[in-house]
Amino acid sequence: MARTKVCDFCLAESKGMFSHKPERLADGHYICKNCKSIIHRYSLPVKYDIFQKLVTSQKNMRDMIMDAHLEHMKSEEAISRYFPYPSILMHGGEHCVSAVKATLTVDKDRIPEEDAVRSIDKVQKGTIHNIPDTSSKTNAQKVSGMLYETEAALYFLSDKIVNCHRLGYVTRNTGLTDRVEVVTPTKTFTYKVDHADLFFMRERFWSKVNAKKHNKHTNLIYINNADNITITPGVYEIPKALRPGKYKVRAIKDAGLHIHDPLGRTKDYYENEEHIDLPDGGILESTGQYQLQWIGENTSAE
Repeated sequence: MARTKVCDFCLAESKGMFSHKPERLADGHYICKNCKSIIHRYSLPVKYDIFQKLVTSQKNMRDMIMDAHLEHMKSEEAISRYFPYPSILMHGGEHCVSAVKATLTVDKDRIPEEDAVRSIDKVQKGTIHNIPDTSSKTNAQKVSGMLYETEAALYFLSDKIVNCHRLGYVTRNTGLTDRVEVVTPTKTFTYKVDHADLFFMRERFWSKVNAKKHNKHTNLIYINNADNITITPGVYEIPKALRPGKYKVRAIKDAGLHIHDPLGRTKDYYENEEHIDLPDGGILESTGQYQLQWIGENTSAE
């Protein structure tokens, strides 16, 4: 009896006489009509690869898919394959995590008359404008440009405006897929983009690639006193390595801090947050170096 064809992306089987059978791709994998439509919607090539698997997967499966993919690939190969250099020059040592078309709506009176710099390597303190959202309805103007994320900063480059932001001010886990928001203590910047979820999936995969590159399983904890510790890149089980509770965080080398709760959900720490909550039975994954100060038990409800 012939084997039932299964979509290699969503694992759905074709059932019934009138159901659509999965299509066989050139590499031998099968894809259903729905997954093919999703991949087209994200403007990705239709093939069996990491980001195609991520956009067609359930949200709670994405970390596992990334981890499984990296088990069979060297970090240098992943960086070369999935994070190529863009067509513009960058600062030495920077890698492009994402590059997407974006629009920003600003007060048109604040738009400079002179042209802005056109490449990241030219972005310096004197060439940054950091023009925020406008609340004006009569004087608003939409500005089109490119939004670039590197491991160092978030850049918006357009003909007249250059904005540059610390990554810690980017808001995440909002559920919105049409924008990337930057919220500082005094300003808000809303960049309208297509598929912001893919933008943050690329960011998450980048952090995992770097975790592998920097040997995250070779970890050390430096105990300063009962409530203060320093952690290096590593994976720390709670409560085996760290006691559960709330911790203040100070970054020594802010390269990524991720909390996995017992249900498999992941939360990323960013420097604009006041503290982190480490749940009993969870895991703390560090790709940088941080000082943690225990400030109390975690009493928040699940």
